[in-house]
Amino acid sequence: MVQIKEMTGELQPLDVIVPTHNKLELTINCVNALYANTAAPWRLIVVDDSTDGLTPLYFERLHKERKNVTFIHSDEPFKSGNQFFNIALEHVKSPFVATVMNSITVDAEWEIVALQLLQDNDKLGIVGLKCLFPNGDIESAGITMLDYMPMDVGKGLPGHRLCGGRECLAVQWACAIMRKEAIGVLDENTYHGFLGWDDIDNCLVVRSKGWNVMYCGQGAVYHFPRATRENGTQDGIVKNLQNRERFYKRWGLWKEFRKANPRETEYFSKEKEQPAPEWLEGFIQRPKMNRAERRKHGNAT
Repeated sequence: MVQIKEMTGELQPLDVIVPTHNKLELTINCVNALYANTAAPWRLIVVDDSTDGLTPLYFERLHKERKNVTFIHSDEPFKSGNQFFNIALEHVKSPFVATVMNSITVDAEWEIVALQLLQDNDKLGIVGLKCLFPNGDIESAGITMLDYMPMDVGKGLPGHRLCGGRECLAVQWACAIMRKEAIGVLDENTYHGFLGWDDIDNCLVVRSKGWNVMYCGQGAVYHFPRATRENGTQDGIVKNLQNRERFYKRWGLWKEFRKANPRETEYFSKEKEQPAPEWLEGFIQRPKMNRAERRKHGNAT
């Protein structure tokens, strides 16, 4: 458990990245909550590939009303979340940046403690916040590994639980605050976009560069999962499975996965498994859980 200290000194400004893809009503709720509940000085950076014709008009008006808005629109659809982030990162001026999906509404002072943690620890790369379902139960309080399976910690627990801070393997990028220096340029080519596994991979890449990742339960947000991208098609399911295979091979978990699931399809037989980094084993839990129990505890992808 990481001790969270009281705030000391002024907070650095924060750049907030909000990717948008239609569903303007979600975007408006997201933006309104940011303006109502963000205490630190901040700038809004929106990267948009909407086709509704309304989102650009909304941000044109917001830009006139507020002086902290940067809006980037593309008529061509982006291929992945990391492409959104890389475009936005080119416009970031602060050393600290938050990713906030437009399916998120932030709670009061959501960013304060996480920003303080980043300022106080120059080895800290990413801080994930407590993601709540709309009913107030926990969706994710950080991500761990049960054997080879990424799992959301605390999924389904009452929202008042898990309010401390701790080092963890990964966090959801639906809402996280990070050090720009630690992120660098994100990989846009390994995974099928918007179909899972890339945010966990991003955290592991940051860890592999020597940065730490932690969960902070003293900042909360509400999340409407998978609200803006349709991924329940058969093609989407297959591509999610392909993402899973590439994640396991990239981080040395494929052999262990295949041992437990020998009948699973291998889509990329020519792609070889990489050796697992030594630090990864320290984050893998080895509980005696059957497959049904693992599903109950919540797959993080």
